[in-house]
Amino acid sequence: MLPETPAGSRPPQEKRYLQLAGLFRDKIVTGQWPVGSSIPTVEQLEALHSASRTTVRMALGSLVAEGLLKTRKRGGTQVMAAPRRPPSFLLPSTWKDLVVFHGNTGYRTLESQADCRPVIPAGLTTVQGELAPSYQRLLGLHCCGDQPFCLSQMYVEQSLYARIAPQLPQLSIVEALTRGPRPLAAARQRLTIAAADEPIQTHLGVPLGTPLLQTLRWASDRKGQIVHWAQLRFLSEYAHIEMDLL
Repeated sequence: MLPETPAGSRPPQEKRYLQLAGLFRDKIVTGQWPVGSSIPTVEQLEALHSASRTTVRMALGSLVAEGLLKTRKRGGTQVMAAPRRPPSFLLPSTWKDLVVFHGNTGYRTLESQADCRPVIPAGLTTVQGELAPSYQRLLGLHCCGDQPFCLSQMYVEQSLYARIAPQLPQLSIVEALTRGPRPLAAARQRLTIAAADEPIQTHLGVPLGTPLLQTLRWASDRKGQIVHWAQLRFLSEYAHIEMDLL
């Protein structure tokens, strides 16, 4: 069942049907609705998700248009195919892996702005170092082929950016920082879940509120100054995390 919304703030029908369509699509991907099987009736889905008949039919209709479902003449709806699953990238857990990751994915700069400062979220107590007076801000898309799957905001300390900028047409920012004139002394990242906002909706084409995998990353030099800060938000189907437990 979809999360309830507070009284008086029920989502518009368009957003609601997109939420349902995403949920139904996920049921096919995970095998809860196997290919060849019949799915619950419209009436059952109405009751299960506290949605109107129109909203349920709109959600199912979008999957019919994708070729995932088929409505039969004698009633009922059948699963015809599973969605194509995009490649899933293992999120880097070391700076070395980070260099490889950025080198293996495409990147397109959307905006570049000088004399900015990142906003570090309140309560993020593990950040090591002090912010510099100004940074170069880079807003960009990370792509798999032609498909963007991550929106990033990256900041590089202003004077350092001026020195590594000539390398950026050939190198990613993280590799340029690795080879740069100010050796990194500490680097850390934090993984969280974040909801899609308006920039994500515009550039990644997903509805507002869609859960995303978010990475907050920072690196400091030997003097304790933060020379790099980044916020990256990934479409969840394109990224995964693995770790050894023993």
